[in-house]
Amino acid sequence: MEFSKDYKELGEIIVKKLRDENFKYYTKKRDFGKSMTANEYSELPRNPNLASDIQQLKDERFEFFNGMNDRQTEILNRLILNILDSTAFNFLREIEENLNDNENIGLTINGQKVENITTELLSGTLFGEYFLWVEKNSEFGEFQQ
Repeated sequence: MEFSKDYKELGEIIVKKLRDENFKYYTKKRDFGKSMTANEYSELPRNPNLASDIQQLKDERFEFFNGMNDRQTEILNRLILNILDSTAFNFLREIEENLNDNENIGLTINGQKVENITTELLSGTLFGEYFLWVEKNSEFGEFQQ
């Protein structure tokens, strides 16, 4: 089946913005926490203009990630992806359930209402399509349950 430009772009945007960009943010923080020893981290210069609660959060995040073993990291990776996938799925379900209700949230792509491309949905629902979009568009593998 040939999909419209709007269908393809919607899937790419949904996966990129709701999944991949957020998982990249997490992996950046995770990888920093594993990039050096706690001693090396404590020797890094501190920004004197940084609010103490933000510095504390950075320190706690470093300590958390630094103390994880490979198995724990793998489990946390899957959990984070699961949370991102559940969030996107629930968001799309809310839109799907209210497509014909002008009082609730709506979605457009390239000026077209999503309702105009729902005939292309292989799964039959906007939120069901998320599984297919993740499989096709995500840099981080399949949908996590």
